[in-house]
Amino acid sequence: MCDLPLCVQGVIWSSLGVGFGDIWDLVAAHYHPNGEMKRHVRAFIYVAAVLGKESKVADALFKLAEVKEVHVIPGRHDIVAVVEVPRKLLEPDAQSIYWFIVERIKTIGDVTDTETLIPIVSASKWSD
Repeated sequence: MCDLPLCVQGVIWSSLGVGFGDIWDLVAAHYHPNGEMKRHVRAFIYVAAVLGKESKVADALFKLAEVKEVHVIPGRHDIVAVVEVPRKLLEPDAQSIYWFIVERIKTIGDVTDTETLIPIVSASKWSD
């Protein structure tokens, strides 16, 4: 286990404070078990819609192949979409997500705003 902080994509992580185990697990999280770089970038996109058009926008989002989950939520934004876009070799992950939003999401009628979260490291558990 490493006790020194390590900079991973601009964020300083301490192996003692991350909670994901050894610091190298953070780096390994970006790779498949056989050592290849993951082929997709995941993001959580908050979408605001015209009042009364939330269901229409959610349906349009879910029809996009890159959208894996859609949730209508209360609050400042109306919808959260979980997306996976193909990772491009010479393009930063954030730029791949940006182009997906500009070319696919912003063209959906009744979308008024978006906000994007791109996780650096993820862990998840799903119940049955």
